[in-house]
Amino acid sequence: LDVTEGGLAALVRLCNGDMRKALNILQSTHMASQQITEEAVYLCTGNPLPKDIEQISYWLLNESFADSFKRISEMKMRKGLALVDIVREVTMFVFKIKMPSDVRVRLMNDLADIEYRLSFGCNDKLQLGSIISTFTQARSAIVAAAK
Repeated sequence: LDVTEGGLAALVRLCNGDMRKALNILQSTHMASQQITEEAVYLCTGNPLPKDIEQISYWLLNESFADSFKRISEMKMRKGLALVDIVREVTMFVFKIKMPSDVRVRLMNDLADIEYRLSFGCNDKLQLGSIISTFTQARSAIVAAAK
């Protein structure tokens, strides 16, 4: 098998220590692509690419509500992403961002509530709005803490 370092790292990250899942992902990716790269692993499993999550996080932290909503909705449709996957990955990305701990706790709690509501089939558009407003509140709290 032709496995790149990025492909191996993506495989390890997505399987979460489950060897059966790792073998299934490896087999599926190999059937779809001769070279097992990071992008091939993410595309084969239907998970959002890390660069997409970084872009979405940038929009959430820097753009207006309307721009964030439009851009995330477009990316979701164009790439066939599920909002619950975006929430899960953005939650992991939040741990990498430097922010006050009270803001991080509030953000994580709100994202957990949104993920919970999505698990019951709540409207994606409403939940996307909730995600954006949660990040807007976090952004305001970060700015206030910096003063």
